[in-house]
Amino acid sequence: MASTSVAATGLGAVDEDDADDCHRYVVGTSPNATTRSISSDAVAVHRTFSFGSTGGATVCTCTDGVAAEYETRSDVRYVVPDHRRHAIGPAAVASERSSATFEPVPGEDQVVPWGIERLGVDSLPDDSSGDATVAVLDTGIDPDHESLAVDDGVSFVDCEDGCDDDWDDDGVHGTHIAGTAAAVDNDVGVVGVTPTAELCAVRVLDGDGGGHDSEIAAAIEWCADEGIDVLTLSLGGPEPGPILEDAIEYAYGNGVLVFAAAGNAGPDGDTVDYPAAYDACIAVGATDLRDEVADFSARGEGLELVAPGVDVVSTSPGDEYETMDGTSMAVPHVAGLAARLRDAGVPHAADTDDADDPGGVRGILRETARDLDTDEHAQGYGLIDAASALDAVEAIVTEEATAVRASRATLEGSLRTPADGDSAAAFFEWRPADGDGWSATDPETVSEGESFAATVDGLDPETAYEFRAVLDSDEDEETGAIATFATGADELAVETGDVSAVDHESLRCVGELEGLADEAVEVGFEWREAGDDSWTATDDAEREGIGEFEDDVSGLEAETAYEVRAVAAGDGETATGEALSIETDPEPGVPEIERLEASDDSSQQFVSASVEWTVTDRDGDLAELTSELRYADETTVLHGVTSELEDGEESGSHALRNTDRVEGAGEEYEVTITASDREGNVVDASERLVLDERSPAPSIDTFEVEQTEFLGTPSAVVEWGVSDEGGELRELELELRLVDGDDPLDDASPMVRGEEATGERRLTGDDDERGEYEVVISVADYFGQTTTETERVTLGE
Repeated sequence: MASTSVAATGLGAVDEDDADDCHRYVVGTSPNATTRSISSDAVAVHRTFSFGSTGGATVCTCTDGVAAEYETRSDVRYVVPDHRRHAIGPAAVASERSSATFEPVPGEDQVVPWGIERLGVDSLPDDSSGDATVAVLDTGIDPDHESLAVDDGVSFVDCEDGCDDDWDDDGVHGTHIAGTAAAVDNDVGVVGVTPTAELCAVRVLDGDGGGHDSEIAAAIEWCADEGIDVLTLSLGGPEPGPILEDAIEYAYGNGVLVFAAAGNAGPDGDTVDYPAAYDACIAVGATDLRDEVADFSARGEGLELVAPGVDVVSTSPGDEYETMDGTSMAVPHVAGLAARLRDAGVPHAADTDDADDPGGVRGILRETARDLDTDEHAQGYGLIDAASALDAVEAIVTEEATAVRASRATLEGSLRTPADGDSAAAFFEWRPADGDGWSATDPETVSEGESFAATVDGLDPETAYEFRAVLDSDEDEETGAIATFATGADELAVETGDVSAVDHESLRCVGELEGLADEAVEVGFEWREAGDDSWTATDDAEREGIGEFEDDVSGLEAETAYEVRAVAAGDGETATGEALSIETDPEPGVPEIERLEASDDSSQQFVSASVEWTVTDRDGDLAELTSELRYADETTVLHGVTSELEDGEESGSHALRNTDRVEGAGEEYEVTITASDREGNVVDASERLVLDERSPAPSIDTFEVEQTEFLGTPSAVVEWGVSDEGGELRELELELRLVDGDDPLDDASPMVRGEEATGERRLTGDDDERGEYEVVISVADYFGQTTTETERVTLGE
């Protein structure tokens, strides 16, 4: 998984003559490079990335000369300026109209924008579960707009106009994109393509509509790690941005669909903007009301789809609505439709390595797009078609065969959308791969979204078979795609597939169970030093069917030759594979964490932990240390801090915080520190502790009610005193109501703060009601912990 951190600035010294020669660069590094090797010559390091097997990247400020030196290194993939991208749109051809404001008259029907109607979205059944998430990476989103429901937000740039939320929109662009994608269906304003989608505001553009590639890449990485389904990037520029390509490929490989505006350069540009031009990104062009490609829509290789992008009415900050033009406006139409398909259970892509036939949502969008009878470079696969796309969703899916043996296999499938009701009858058809007629399993009733399975017997050993899932409806049978499997040998057989050194003391072993008869067997590995007579066995694992298995052998000696073989045992039989020879790696100088002390350092603003640490390395090549704060037993990092290290011993402290104190106070956390050296060796240590333990709920110390009258009206004078052990009084509520009455006749909310408060307040009753009343006092602290008392009083008698 990728991780993003902000390192210390001011790491290097620059001659005064070179000060004007410093610029912000992105340095892409190979998988084994460390940030220390880059940061040592930089003036400042702003951010670091790790994209797994692709490599990493460091964003730094350095002189042009240092940047040129980076380019000569074997562990550097690229060195480019940290370009600024800008929001694409509104299109220049419509600049006069784009400032017009559309205001639905209160009380009138909600408006369905023409583009959503043209795509057929408004005629689709409203049956989506709302599980899909759409992140708008833009100028932010107005969190209080009447037509939008923003579930969450995060910002990677600073808000310049005092936003209530750091991801608030201090422009217009992001809010407009959000409305087209997911404006709610609430009889107000406009409705979006997928009104039930979970909307996430990810602010990557500042008030001027611009943001660095590294900030956008960090946002894409964050979305991938958070499990977002769909991203919109209505931004771009003509310069390639390799860190954007890295981030988009990382997201695409982790199940995220990324849509980007193709650009507004029209046919003269003959190229698609970046990042839309990258293979892992879906580039979107714009069409007009006549279903013709808009004059301003960029053309070029890599354009994938087109959608309405002229006269698009959508939300703008302050409960307003604006009409805009641009490929930016086309993007959320496609992203919203993709969210509907993801909500229907379709994977984002079946094969992310196949650009021609990706399958999944991306494949459906391509296959169902309507050809506009124009050049491919202008329309891509064509204009998206919502009804056709959702019709293309397989109602039933053939999954895979499991527990495959010599004469038996378990076939698996899942039901996405039954034709009638919430369940349907489903079964499997199967046959030899070279056969003609199908055999069928018994039908079973399956509910929408559920998986089902059936075991078939009497198969021939070492034979290829194919099978498919079948949905049996009243109208017709619908079948899933054909899947294949091959049965194993009818006797116990195992093969040692591969053995490789993980490090100086462990090996990774891979085996293949090639045959078993009727019973499950135990599989594992045996190992010994070369020349020894006896074998040592790993722990066994049970296998129900043929196939690959693997395990690690640990606790070995460095730079030592070993032999390893796969083993299978069951029903009184044992089979072994051929022994393979392997040598462990040399012993490295691995960093050691000598001290980790985490303590509660919370305040009334944040839940905080103070982390004290000491780390050593006998080779003297420490690189960096990262501290991270998580909720216990969860993987999401709430806050992380990285320090650059050097030499053989370093000590320091980090302050980690959770800014959501209401949610996080009193919870158990895990503090983890991870240290690495310049050879890429990594060690970590963790400590758990409860932070910001909550004090008890506030107490009501005085609650006295005296009956009186005020200008002839029955009244009660309430004398009150409250206190809070934690010193965080926040709200006090007094209410006067008739006994068994539904609504209070009078109430008051005196301000309370700090550790204790007292006061007196008159509450007035009903002129026509004299008799039994109730006075209720409620006091709450910062965390919403509430204490309530009630007293009855007779008034007016």
